[in-house]
Amino acid sequence: MAAAAGGPCVRSSRELWTILLGRSALRELNQIEAELNKYWQRLLEGLSYYKPPSPSSAERVKANKDVASPLKELGLRVSKFLGLDEEQSVQLLQCYLQEDYRGTRDSLKSCKMRGRARP
Repeated sequence: MAAAAGGPCVRSSRELWTILLGRSALRELNQIEAELNKYWQRLLEGLSYYKPPSPSSAERVKANKDVASPLKELGLRVSKFLGLDEEQSVQLLQCYLQEDYRGTRDSLKSCKMRGRARP
């Protein structure tokens, strides 16, 4: 990421996750360590943002008319699987589908069908 004219280089959250996943252009361990140390507080704050599940959050998700039923259902399953707040889980799922999902609608539907087939 290029620095602003004369300013320090600031990494986006996506870039930090790319480094954590080992998919960045940084290959030297000392470079990776330096970047993670530099932005450690930001990573910690990002992870601390997420709340545990709660019955009231689940009820708000179920009552939300702006969220499609299949998305609610999958969001609630994601919440249970990850141990995260239900509303935040739906938001994460929406962001993932909007920004990062690379499959087709049909492939998403087939994943949904396979998920239901499990006991």
